[in-house]
Amino acid sequence: MNSSIESLLEHDHESLDQLLTELDAELTKPNIVRAFEVLDLFWARLAVHIRAENHHLFPALANTPAARFTGKGSLPTSEEAHNMLLRLRSDHDFFMKELARMIKAARGFRVSQEAGREEAEELRKRLAVIRKRLETHNRLEEKLVYTWPALLFDEQTVAKLCDHVRHELETLPPRFAA
Repeated sequence: MNSSIESLLEHDHESLDQLLTELDAELTKPNIVRAFEVLDLFWARLAVHIRAENHHLFPALANTPAARFTGKGSLPTSEEAHNMLLRLRSDHDFFMKELARMIKAARGFRVSQEAGREEAEELRKRLAVIRKRLETHNRLEEKLVYTWPALLFDEQTVAKLCDHVRHELETLPPRFAA
């Protein structure tokens, strides 16, 4: 069975990448007002993605008995899995902190309405750093971590985990309720 968690989270990665592309395009124009809207949406969407992983997927994996992580085939050892989860959580912290800084800067530009190419270019540089790290991060998740639930858990457990992840992904902050 192809893990529904795997496909659900990979699809969300693709959707987030589309938002990044749109954000970069708005900063290139520069259209700071629209860029701020897209940045805010990207920040919120990435936050719920991270919440789904940090509150459901990663704890499920971290609480799996060490003996199940055999280090054979597609499974790492328990220590390797633990280290990978720590690395991914560190990335999550980086993304949220950097995006908060970008939001603060963009909010200031938007309020002053004096943002020009120089300010937009500074935001694009910050975005490029985030995007590069996010690409590496997503590859690790997609090639490794997202495949583990199907290898470690029974179908019922995977389905329940998928339901929790899906619920988190669908629960955006109220300002995005339409």
